[in-house]
This record gives sequence, C-alpha cells and structure tokens, in this order.
Amino acid sequence: MLGDLSFSRLTTAAARNWRHGLLTAGLLLAPPLWAQSSVLAVPSYTAQQALQGLYRHQLLPDAQRFVTAAQALVTATQNHCASAPTAGDLAAARTQWQSTLLAWDTLSTVAVGPLLERRSQRQIDFWPTRPALIEKAIARAPQGAADMELVGTPAKGLPALEWLLWTQPVAPQTPACAFAVEVAADIGREAQALANGFASAPVLGTQTTPQATEAAHVEWINQWLGALERLRWAEMEKPVVSAPAGTAPTFARQASASDLASWTSQWRLLRNHAALYPRQGRAPVKPGEGAVPIESLLMGQGKLALASRWTEAVEQSDRAMAALATPLRPAEVQRAAQSLKALSILFQHEVAGSLNIPLGFSDADGD
Repeated sequence: MLGDLSFSRLTTAAARNWRHGLLTAGLLLAPPLWAQSSVLAVPSYTAQQALQGLYRHQLLPDAQRFVTAAQALVTATQNHCASAPTAGDLAAARTQWQSTLLAWDTLSTVAVGPLLERRSQRQIDFWPTRPALIEKAIARAPQGAADMELVGTPAKGLPALEWLLWTQPVAPQTPACAFAVEVAADIGREAQALANGFASAPVLGTQTTPQATEAAHVEWINQWLGALERLRWAEMEKPVVSAPAGTAPTFARQASASDLASWTSQWRLLRNHAALYPRQGRAPVKPGEGAVPIESLLMGQGKLALASRWTEAVEQSDRAMAALATPLRPAEVQRAAQSLKALSILFQHEVAGSLNIPLGFSDADGD
C-alpha cells in the first residue's frame, strides 16, 4: 500500500538532544558550494522558525492548491457523467485527474501534521485498488459523505478513480459514472479538511510548546527520509525486482501512464528540501520565510565537507531521475532507484548523526 507507511514518533528527549546539537545561536560565514569565490551567510534556525516557514510558505499554499485541483476534478467528473451517453468528455476528466495527482504529490510526499493525523494518504492514495470492491460499491450506489464513509479505502481515492477513468472507463449516465462523481467529491472533501488543518496547525500559533515544536521538526526530517525510501523502493525498484521473469513490472500509475510524472513531482519536492537548488543565485532561506533544506542545516553547523558531499549526491540523484523517460525501462528505473538509495544511505549513516537527528524511521526500507 503506497502512501500509508508510518514512522514512529520521536520522544521529546530525543528531540531535545537534537536541538542541543543543531539549533545554536549565531551566524556562520561559509563559502557556498556553488560559488567558492564568494561568502554566504548561513543562519542557524530554531525549530519554530523552520516549521513556521515550512507550513506558511509551502504546506498551506500546497494544501490550497490541492483544494483547487480537487474541486476542478469534481466538476470535470460531473460534467462527463451528466452529458448525453455519447457526448461525455472523458478526456477532460482524465486530464484533471492527472493535475490533481500532481497537486496531491506536492502536498503529501513528506507527510506531516494533518496528513498524518487524518491518515489522508490511506484515504486518498491507497494502492493497489480492489476492482471487486469498486464494483460492489457501484452496486450499493452511495450518495454523499455519510455513505462514502462506509466504502472501504481500496475502493475510493485517486487510484480507484484512475481505474474508473482508464481501466474501466465510465460512460455518462451510468451507475459507475455516478460512483465516480462520489469518489471525486470524497477527494474534494478530504482536500478541504487538510487545508483547514494546515491553516489551524498549532505551529502557526502560540499555543504549542517548544518541546512539541522540536519533536515535530525532527519528525518532518524523518518523514523526508521515509518519503525518499517510499519513492525509490515501493514505487520504483520493488515493482521491477518483484516482476516475474519475462514479464514487465506493474507500476502504481500504469493505467494512466502517470508514473514518471508522479515520480518527478515527488523527487522535485524531496530535492528542494535536501539542498539549495538550482545552485546558481539561491541564498539561504531567511528564518521563518521558507522550508530549510538539509544542506543549510549542515552548513549552519560548519559541516562544509559533508554538506558538499551531500549536495553532490543530491545532484547525482537529480541527474539519474532526469534521465528517465517514457516508456519506462526497468534497467533505467533501477539505476535511478539505486542513486536514490545511495542518497538515503548517506543520510542515514552520516548526515543524521552529524546533525544529531534521531531516526525513528524503519517501515519504508524495503531492503
């Protein structure tokens, strides 16, 4: 099941230890990795500054964009299903599904806050779907939020709607199409609930404790690692190595041919949280004004040699991911996954320890 990998919450004591090793006062003047001839001021960040920047400048806007995309998906599905039997606009619904998927990937790749609390990844992105359960749900003809709560997660969410739009394309004015509208509406309701959750997140107010803020920041970094592992193993490498000899691998978004677009969207987010990118012209994030990449945390502690190796590994993975093309070739997918694995190993073996970050992650490691 993609998108439902849990990671143990870290204790306050562990977060406090991490804080003493990472969140120190002052500025460090260090040569940037992309322009050694100049001087770059790298601030140290408190957990509150880092989280508020993350929530205000990324997660909340991304949640609002997901609401917009999900609402457009509801409209596109309704328009198709309300059309005359031979005049439905299936292509428009499919295009909007793909746009909604990418908006979802951008918001949910590193799952924190309301995404974890609501178990939204399970609700929206359970894979693989269960066609028999979808057909059973169609026969039940659910209407509205209360009825959809009784539909099992394998029969709803984006993967189920993908099945209804591509694998068994729904025709206008049919029970299957009516169910597709309900699935889209269910996604829209969850999107709005997430946006509300991010807008009222404790980290944006004054009620949260320093200990809770520190633990939440450590959890975010752990979730970054978990997201990297989910992408490289569950979505990319596992389908390749698990495919029976002589058969093609089955990827999660294969029906809509959206795997590469989804991987690219996820990697872009992971990459931007890993290092300043692109290298040219990027200054460190001002405290509270954006998500703080791992590279900046290393540089802020004076770990310039490790920061340089880390950035090189990020850029190597970026090149490997950029080399992928459709149709997906198993050998190339495996090569890119191995590059992501090297990045993961570097993080687990050196970066986390250097920053005194306790790792509570384990479930996504497929090896």
